[in-house]
Amino acid sequence: MHRAAPALYLPTDAEMLAIRKDSETPITFEKHLTVRASGLGSWAGENIFDAVTRIRGELGEPHISYLPDLPGRGYRASLLARTIAVLEGLSADATASGWRITSGFAAEGSSARSLLESDINVLADVVGRESGLSVSPLKIGLLGPLSLAASTYLTNGERLISDPGARTDLAQSLMAGLDHLTRQLRQAVPGAPLVIQFDEPLLTPVAAGTIPTSSGYRTLRSVPRHELVATLNELHGATAALEAQPLVRTDLLALDPEVQRVIATPVVDMTGSKTADWEPLAARLEAGGGLYLETADPITRTASGDLARSLWKTWRDLGLHKALLNQMILTERGDLATTDPARATTVLGHLTDTARALSEIAQEA
Repeated sequence: MHRAAPALYLPTDAEMLAIRKDSETPITFEKHLTVRASGLGSWAGENIFDAVTRIRGELGEPHISYLPDLPGRGYRASLLARTIAVLEGLSADATASGWRITSGFAAEGSSARSLLESDINVLADVVGRESGLSVSPLKIGLLGPLSLAASTYLTNGERLISDPGARTDLAQSLMAGLDHLTRQLRQAVPGAPLVIQFDEPLLTPVAAGTIPTSSGYRTLRSVPRHELVATLNELHGATAALEAQPLVRTDLLALDPEVQRVIATPVVDMTGSKTADWEPLAARLEAGGGLYLETADPITRTASGDLARSLWKTWRDLGLHKALLNQMILTERGDLATTDPARATTVLGHLTDTARALSEIAQEA
């Protein structure tokens, strides 16, 4: 039996505009029915000005734009390097095995810091060219403290996560550095509420004790649950104290329930999950929590109406009231850095179309 080829995203801006021309008429939804869109953070290409311009063009109010990281520019532009650039009192050297944390001057760490400052300046330039004052939130992504500790190294060559004192110092350095970062961002985008997304891709293996040693011959001891809870609690508190909203992107449902409860607003991918798997997320929404949901595949395109209807069916199957829809933000599912700028732009447009379609369905229900 012949199977139809999967639908792919249109590759050019002209085609993107052609397919979206019928959905440009603005519709005002009740606030509680307005579903918003954002992006995970990574972006294709090497041109930060072009990237910020495209992202802010697609994710205007009420959506949530973000300052992207462009790993195509090299190691100092990775999410790991950006996070190292935020550290207060610590820096890192780039070695053959990876980034090595140091308390002294490090040329590579200083270079990463300069690049982050340059990116924020570009953001300010783009915002300065916009008409009117932006009141939509601005998001920036960093590695969370536990994945950061598992991704960096001590001077002896072992992963930093192996040393309890070192990982505490690193987490404190990251939290202290958030103050300077948020001040820079507020100067670049005055009046915009700030959202900080902490990616924790290694949180599950850190908790399970499956992170390999630097030699690869054994695994490191798991970080105690009470420490995971304490670190995430402090991270939320430090971010909230700066009047910014913390997000944590991780495999939430694979974590111990006690650790799950600390994460106020998770970023999750529920693709292929049964309705029953959504129950913990539904409970969060009913308790007033937020949810960032990874929705659109960046390579294979599913019609926005189909995505919206599927999400609405799950919503109704869970017994959730439509008034909770504005607590959910849609993002892509995957890495836009593996695409190209035009296609990445199209994916963001597809997300806003899906958000709009879901709001329309709820409004008519």
